[in-house]
Amino acid sequence: MNITRRIGMLAAALAVCFGAQATEVVYRIVEYNKNTGDFTLAPSGSVPKGSYAYFVNDYGATTGNRYNQIPRGKEASLMLEGWQGCAIRSITLSMCSNNKSGQVGLSIDCGKENLFTQKPTEFASEAWFGQWVSKDLNVYVDITRLLNLPAFSADEASITLKGGTQEGSVYINAITIDYEEAPGTELESPMGWTYEKLTKKSTLQQGDELIIYRNGCAATDVDGISTGHYLDVTPLASTSDVSNPDVLRFTLGKTEEEDAWTLTDQYNRQLGASGKQALAWDEGTLQWQISLGYDGATLTPANTGYGTLRFNAPAESYARFALYTSKTLPLPYLYRKAHQLEPVAARSLAFTEDDITASLSGDEHLALHPTLMPTSTTDQRLRWNSTNEAVASVNGGYVSLLSAGETIITAQTIDGSCQASVKLIVTPTTGIMLPHALAPSSASRKIIADKQVLILSPCGKYTVNGVKVIGE
Repeated sequence: MNITRRIGMLAAALAVCFGAQATEVVYRIVEYNKNTGDFTLAPSGSVPKGSYAYFVNDYGATTGNRYNQIPRGKEASLMLEGWQGCAIRSITLSMCSNNKSGQVGLSIDCGKENLFTQKPTEFASEAWFGQWVSKDLNVYVDITRLLNLPAFSADEASITLKGGTQEGSVYINAITIDYEEAPGTELESPMGWTYEKLTKKSTLQQGDELIIYRNGCAATDVDGISTGHYLDVTPLASTSDVSNPDVLRFTLGKTEEEDAWTLTDQYNRQLGASGKQALAWDEGTLQWQISLGYDGATLTPANTGYGTLRFNAPAESYARFALYTSKTLPLPYLYRKAHQLEPVAARSLAFTEDDITASLSGDEHLALHPTLMPTSTTDQRLRWNSTNEAVASVNGGYVSLLSAGETIITAQTIDGSCQASVKLIVTPTTGIMLPHALAPSSASRKIIADKQVLILSPCGKYTVNGVKVIGE
């Protein structure tokens, strides 16, 4: 039985002894969408039902393909909503730096309360990875911060990465959160839902969940009804992936009146009409006549003199959904909740070479880039392993050459469905004796710390999944 398998079995045994593993969710930062002004996330795992997460990076929104860059004096945050009662136990940051520069600090906040702070320091310091990992290598290393934070008490929380005062940047690829959910919390996938357009041939049913949509805009309510008696809009690039909690979701209810409906949003407010061209919550007439057509849906309150719901996007103002007596403006479309998106699973993982030879006379580092297919795989995390960590260690594809010899580097998808290996041959520096610290006597060993198995190597402490542990 090899050491990796032995360690895995030991970790499983410890999990039974010390309790179940925490719930996990991964947020991978994909890009900045200039059309919507939002960062695209590829989430996977499980989250509290009804919760929401989004990423903000003011600097990254201005830098094109460097959307995930955090330079000195700047910061980026993963914002969490609806996580009350949940307690973070660890976070894993998939990151890299400039070639020889870049500082980063960490802050975790709940509402106005700070739960954890680490002041910015160099990425190559022992507080972080201990080495520079150049962005030019196109690899991200995993750094795990073990935490024991109190449960979130407010609706809003944040995980913030802060640049330092010195020249240089760090780059964030993904944030993995291990947490304990609040008692009685119902979990769900963080992936969005598909909403399908209703046409003239569609049939409405009591209990349908609907959104109001037209021209890339979904109905929301910032302050429209309270100030102008209309519904505001929020950009929605696609109705095939709806996760933004600001989008109003109306549950269709049947009334005693024939062919009349009620529209109740996710906050248990009923959409009503209190007068001519005046929308309201829980006021006036709450009954609606709904007729579906190919050019949109006609929504008219029981008092037809109040107008018909239409979409208006004036050039000198802002778009809205409101009641109008005029028939010149376009009707909205109704979209019905259909199904939740499912993660795309990996089908293959492969290296381009079967073996690689590297010399200690170089910079003693190399980057491995196995090809993961399809490229749209949702959870793109890989577990890395070196069969001989006295020769080379690996984290996120970043290989540190330690001594002459041979080792097998293996990458495996998180679900274990695909893996690939490459033989690494490390040759010595010609005419130079290897330092004692790099000799096989410094080989890795496993330890138990804080009720978990860790691997102690010449480069630091790692989990059994190959992620570096800091801040114990």
